Amino acid sequence: MAVEQLSGKAATQERILAAATELFLENGYEKTTVAQVAQLAGVSRATVFWHFSDKAGLFREAFNRLVDPFRESLERSFEDLDPEKRLHEQISLYQSFTGQHRMALEGFVRWAMEAQEFRDWLITTLLDMHQRYTGVLTESISELAPPEVDARSLAVGLIILLDGDMLMSWFDPSRHRSEERSLGVDTYAALIPRRVRHAR
Repeated sequence: MAVEQLSGKAATQERILAAATELFLENGYEKTTVAQVAQLAGVSRATVFWHFSDKAGLFREAFNRLVDPFRESLERSFEDLDPEKRLHEQISLYQSFTGQHRMALEGFVRWAMEAQEFRDWLITTLLDMHQRYTGVLTESISELAPPEVDARSLAVGLIILLDGDMLMSWFDPSRHRSEERSLGVDTYAALIPRRVRHAR
C-alpha cells in the first residue's frame, strides 16, 4: 500500500521503513544511523525509536516489509486451478518476486550475514519461508504425480533450482543466462511424472 493511502501511525511507520530500507541497502547496517533514517523519513529520532525501539528492530521490520508480499502470496488460494496450472503459478510467483526484488534481497542478505547479531534470525526467517514454499509445491506435485512418486523430494529439487537461479542472477543477470536458467527450471518441472488421467 502506498504511503499516500495510509494515515496517522501507519503512514509514519511506512515512511520510516521506506527510508530505512533505502539506507540499509545503500550504506549497509553499520554505516546507517537512526539520525539518517529520521532525516530521510522527515521525522525525529525520538519518533523512530518510539515506533521501532532500536536500530536492530528497525532492520528486522525493514526486511519483513520486503518479504511480506511473498509470504502473503504463499497464502493465496490456487484451489480453483488444476494442479498443472497451480504448479506453474507457484513457480512464477517465486521467479517474479525474486526478479523484482533481486537487488534488495541481495543487499539484505549481504548486510545481515555481515552483522553477527542478525545471522541466526535471518537464517530462521528464510528457512521458515523455504519450508512454507516447499509445502505448497509438495501439495501441487502430489496431486499432479502418481501416488508412488515422492512429491516432497521433487518439490525440494525444484526449490533448489529456483534458489540457484536467484543466486546466479546476482552474479550474471544477463538476459541470455536468465532465459537459460528459466528454461532449466521449466524443463525440470516438465520432467515430473504425471499420473494417468482416464477420460470419463
